[in-house]
Amino acid sequence: MSGRIFLVRHGQTYSNVEHLLDTRPPGAELTERGRGQATDVGQELAELTAGRKVRFYCSIALRAQQTAMLAAESFAKATGQIRVPVEVKTGIHEVFAGDFEMDGSEDAHRSYMVALRGWLDGDENACMEGGETYRNVLERYQPVIEEVAANLGEDEDAVVVSHGAAIRVVSRHATGVDADFAYTGYMANGRFTVMEPNGQPFGKWTLKRWADTDMEESSSI
Repeated sequence: MSGRIFLVRHGQTYSNVEHLLDTRPPGAELTERGRGQATDVGQELAELTAGRKVRFYCSIALRAQQTAMLAAESFAKATGQIRVPVEVKTGIHEVFAGDFEMDGSEDAHRSYMVALRGWLDGDENACMEGGETYRNVLERYQPVIEEVAANLGEDEDAVVVSHGAAIRVVSRHATGVDADFAYTGYMANGRFTVMEPNGQPFGKWTLKRWADTDMEESSSI
């Protein structure tokens, strides 16, 4: 088995509960439910990566750091390790919502869904007013994830705690998975995609899992 990258969405936050578009770091902290999700995903990752070396990374956002630390702690307990370090990476934070930052209105969420469709389709101009295009996101995110991939051995995996929209955009453009599938494939808190770079350039990576969908069992996607 080749090295894999797990892009994990952070646990539930107080902004998630209030349906606010919270995209600028540091952002909201985890709720108690979010902390439980982080702990649970650490145990799940321990099972999925049994016998392999695993490195943990996260974005600069508070929710991502909290999720990564809790997940790494439960991962360590599940694997019998004393401690699993977490490295914070700049550039892998959420897609900026621009003028709709911290807005929970219907207009904000409508604008988000329209922009998300464009990001996944590769529309160069798609963005929320004052926010980022998918190219803006890839310009900061892609070099980080490519560096992570370059440092993977065949028996190694990387866990990267990031954010819902960013994960969907990056996973879509890294693997070429169908844009319709990526658009309808909601990434819940504590869920993740799994990609295998296999020494290939970004854009030709293999998507192994999307949230709870095993891509090997969904070969038509």
